[in-house]
Amino acid sequence: MDTRNGVANSIMVVGQDQLAYSVACSLLDGDHPVLLLTDDRGAAEHYVRKEVHDCTKLAVITDWPKNITARLVILVTPDKLLAKQHLISQVENRTAEDTIIAVNTECIGLEEIQTDSTRPTRIFGLNWSYPVHRTFFAEIISNAETDPATLAQLEKWVNVYGKKDACTVRNGFSIRARMMAAMLREGLYLVENGFASIESVDRACRNDAGFYLSFVGNFRYMDLMGTYAYGMVMKDLNRELSNMVTLPKILQEKKDKGETGMAKGKGFYTYSVEEKGYWDRIFRAFSQEIQQLIKKYPHESFDH
Repeated sequence: MDTRNGVANSIMVVGQDQLAYSVACSLLDGDHPVLLLTDDRGAAEHYVRKEVHDCTKLAVITDWPKNITARLVILVTPDKLLAKQHLISQVENRTAEDTIIAVNTECIGLEEIQTDSTRPTRIFGLNWSYPVHRTFFAEIISNAETDPATLAQLEKWVNVYGKKDACTVRNGFSIRARMMAAMLREGLYLVENGFASIESVDRACRNDAGFYLSFVGNFRYMDLMGTYAYGMVMKDLNRELSNMVTLPKILQEKKDKGETGMAKGKGFYTYSVEEKGYWDRIFRAFSQEIQQLIKKYPHESFDH
């Protein structure tokens, strides 16, 4: 593992948490050199050594270099506009005109992120699913400002070196975030109105959608089952689905109490130190197994 200012022809990753480390692992698994800028070198190196067999193409730095030679810089940031724009400015001041900048974004539109940029045509949204190096998900977000040739280059890098089956969005916002938010809103609505418990909603998601979504997406599944039945169900149900526009009460209460998830020991469930370790271990094992299962049944394997 190289801790100098870089490895030749690197893709640069900037981030402070396990999501950023996992992005680096995914690129290393694709046999591409990575320059990782992070505050905690020890934590980053420990994570990567645990997950990747060959770390020789990784360089870890803790300060911004004067010049960045990477042609692609991936930013992993909190979903706050000013934080994203600040990092983009840092990169633009250190890179060549043709450098591509990709930043994760869930609730902020790409047009807002591009504001004040000197190279808006080369800035993209790029979302991941954790653990990045065990999943095939990547979401590339573009818009009317996007240069088509640059988009094609980013798609190639993400799919080849990141080993992803990326989806590309052309309207400047995340489709993953919207679909997830719609499902969570309905689940929270059912819990808050006494239709089902948290445990029952989780079981319904895992044992139905969770059973088929690793095999096909919703549209292909409707084709398999017959679209007419789903149309009839939606015709009756759509008028009754939640349309709340504010944060659900139960989620606001969790936020106010600092019950923000497993890392804090409590979210929708309560976790001891031992339980947190248990869930971490089995999630890693599950991710490896499901990765192999998805590879065994590719969704576009039929030879016409």
